[in-house]
Amino acid sequence: MDIQLTEKTDIKVFILYLLKNIKEPLEFSTINDIVLQDGFVNYFDFSICFGELVEGGQIEELDGEKGSLYKISALGEEAVSNVEMRLFNTVRVKALRSALRLLAFYKSGSRIKSSVTETEGGYILNCIIEDSKRKLLDLNVFLTEKYYAETLRNNYEERAENIYKGVLALLSGDVNYIFDD
Repeated sequence: MDIQLTEKTDIKVFILYLLKNIKEPLEFSTINDIVLQDGFVNYFDFSICFGELVEGGQIEELDGEKGSLYKISALGEEAVSNVEMRLFNTVRVKALRSALRLLAFYKSGSRIKSSVTETEGGYILNCIIEDSKRKLLDLNVFLTEKYYAETLRNNYEERAENIYKGVLALLSGDVNYIFDD
């Protein structure tokens, strides 16, 4: 089920919900990446709603070393606490998990990328993890069905760190990692 938030109120609640749970000031570009990464909101709608939240005082703009930082204000926290249940639970859980993972990657300097490319007889799923200096993982898998390739890509996007650890565990012979929680 692909969920796309299109109502301004839902998009604003979504943005405030994420900022409330992240609990730290962030650059606009980081907030943009967090909000857009799961595809629940498009860039145009995000930009408009974010600007309105800043103008309305629900998001505060702070001066940072490298430019403006943004965080949820007390007014924003109060507003979102009354309506955050308006968002589907699956949207809240997936988006927050993705946001926290993305922030952890950013703090470590790592980035994840993935793509599905059509090729003769099927599709190539490419999964990459890289930091500012090198590729940590670059994996290509051939699959015959596009739906399956997209399913695996989505799983990779949600669990890239675990998949990376699993690949290392398998390559090193430490298969117990796969069965550990």
